[in-house]
Amino acid sequence: MIRIKGFIKAVGQTRDWTDRNGEQRQSVNLLLTFPYVAKDGRELCDEMIGEMTLPKDKSLEGIKKACEGHEKCEIHVGFNLSDWNGRKIQNIRVYNLTRLMM
Repeated sequence: MIRIKGFIKAVGQTRDWTDRNGEQRQSVNLLLTFPYVAKDGRELCDEMIGEMTLPKDKSLEGIKKACEGHEKCEIHVGFNLSDWNGRKIQNIRVYNLTRLMM
């Protein structure tokens, strides 16, 4: 798991499900953007789509507000490679988001 500072660019559709313990959960895809300065001084950004799993409550509202307000966040992400029918699939999981105080 790594920590990256960036922004939530878009919040996707949620998917509701129940875990093994019978607790209601929701998963949401987030489009994340990470700005950086290249060696030649140009400002660029990388983007990725990661899935975040949340308890089914109002925690999604905070994520939407951070997206709308273009608030900088510290994002904890993990990467996982899997093999599916001979194809390599990279899964990106968002574990935690923390809004940074400016």
